[in-house]
Amino acid sequence: MSHGLSKDMPLGLRMALTQNMEAMSRFAELSESEKMAYIQGARQVRSRQEMEQYVRRLTQSGLQ
Repeated sequence: MSHGLSKDMPLGLRMALTQNMEAMSRFAELSESEKMAYIQGARQVRSRQEMEQYVRRLTQSGLQ
């Protein structure tokens, strides 16, 4: 089953989403433009811990 995870997505984001099923579901519900904006934001993340926090925010308050 595809959740909109793309090979163009940063590896750290893909890994963080696969470890957080709620965030993956939320990501899958985003529009294409929201997904692109979210992926662009993930490109600014510089550590695993930051990425986990970035993905966790998706489940806490929606698109950041």
